[in-house]
Amino acid sequence: MARLRFEFTLFCVATLNRADTSSAPVLVSAIKRELPGTVTTEGSGDSFVFYDPDGITVPERRFPFITVVTGDRYDAASRLDRDAASFRVNLGVDRATYEALFGPAPRQAAGREVIATGFDYASPDLVMPHPFYAPLHWVCVVNPGERSRASLADLMGAAHALARARYTLTDGLQREPGSR
Repeated sequence: MARLRFEFTLFCVATLNRADTSSAPVLVSAIKRELPGTVTTEGSGDSFVFYDPDGITVPERRFPFITVVTGDRYDAASRLDRDAASFRVNLGVDRATYEALFGPAPRQAAGREVIATGFDYASPDLVMPHPFYAPLHWVCVVNPGERSRASLADLMGAAHALARARYTLTDGLQREPGSR
């Protein structure tokens, strides 16, 4: 896949080296290194990445812009339980970025069933629409590697820019009372 270029006012250029995609924990460390202002939470081996540069957003009001899942706890579309080392990185991007990759997003309810997009959601090292949240402009990569690494870095930057913009737009609405 060709390297993607996105233009955002708040764009953060992310770089991933070969080792950064070797496992889910290593990728999460790279995300934290490359994308300033992020905080993560973890549970059951999965990681959820939020933009909260001041660390004052009420945790219940945070929404992840990247998730790294390591099993089939939420869905089995990517068959992550087939191998203990398998993982899928999911990224929420803006409409223009999604459409530059795949054309218009599917027009069906998100989160109810696997969405038919023509992709095999278990395919490794390939940028694809998210199996459930493509209508909301989410994309994913199962077991990212050499083929998808540059595109994944670009998508991380695009997702980070969107999360920063949303954070700025909601300034004061998600904060702990009296924190600002």
